[in-house]
Amino acid sequence: MSESLWQKVGPFLSPFAKIYEMGVVLRNFSYDHHLAKVTQLPVKVISVGNLTVGGSGKTPVTLSLAKLIDNLPSKKKPAILLRGYRRRGSGFRIVSSGEGSLCSWEESGDEAQIYARRLKSIPVAVDADRVRGGRALIEQFSPSVILLDDGFQHRRLHRDLDIVLLNHRGEYLTDRLLPAGRLRESPGALKRAHFIVLNRYQPDDTKSDDFLSHCVETFGEAKIAACRVIPSQCTNLRDGQPFRLDSLRGKRLIPFCGIANPESFLETLQKLDPEIPFLVRFPDHHAYKPRDAGRLADAFTKNNADYLITTEKDAVKLGGLFEALPILVLEIEIEWLLGLDNLKGQISGLFSKTVEN
Repeated sequence: MSESLWQKVGPFLSPFAKIYEMGVVLRNFSYDHHLAKVTQLPVKVISVGNLTVGGSGKTPVTLSLAKLIDNLPSKKKPAILLRGYRRRGSGFRIVSSGEGSLCSWEESGDEAQIYARRLKSIPVAVDADRVRGGRALIEQFSPSVILLDDGFQHRRLHRDLDIVLLNHRGEYLTDRLLPAGRLRESPGALKRAHFIVLNRYQPDDTKSDDFLSHCVETFGEAKIAACRVIPSQCTNLRDGQPFRLDSLRGKRLIPFCGIANPESFLETLQKLDPEIPFLVRFPDHHAYKPRDAGRLADAFTKNNADYLITTEKDAVKLGGLFEALPILVLEIEIEWLLGLDNLKGQISGLFSKTVEN
């Protein structure tokens, strides 16, 4: 649902949000008071999650953490586990054994394909049941640590480190609960978090600085980090060949995407100083059809564009007719601005405890 539509219909959905809130409160009460079972796996589990639906940047942050752990001097072996949102089928599915994708995006979900393509030597799997998925990963790959993409609300599985991503300005923390707003839980749930990451942080922005100060005061400086998304590389969809980022300056581009926060893609792209007449938006997790190729071809031709450009998440779902179009794929990565040493310390501390025990 778009931001404008959410603002229009949100007030009418408030009664349903109250019902949802009751369910969340009862569920959390059962876990807080040990009425619901929590399963602890024999390896460390790190969750990267948030309080809102979609668009918080969990995937690039989880990618960054996986590489960080993989490069630790202690030679720890990470694995990635995610739900596989909107995939075809159910149950446990290995997406990658560390040597590229083993299945289609329809079978894994789009986000899992990004991990499979980017992470060499790191297994990737999907399972809506994270306990079952974690056990299967351990049985087949013997990782030292499992990284959960979007695991903050999945309390049935014990987490050794709960990392929560927040917008750098604290936006949406005053929003309504689902379905009237974007919040999955109230901000009070942050008391469960072990570490807070402010994503898309802007050092020159007063609101960013104010919210950072608030978080430091609330959670302590040792539990805070800040990062932002930056372009890492650009490739041609048709043949995968690199396209220099600085070559995009001044080019007339038609960006398109089907992600939860399309504005974030636009902001990242604008850092490269292209000419952008407009953004073509599709629904989050959109499954592209031949008619979409026609729509994009029309937009490209009528606006005398040099290229179409999209996100890596969208690109894994493009093929066939789309490969005939001049489509570029922008890849992103995380730049840590503050607190990375704090986060490294938290992660290293997990394995120190293992040695001590």
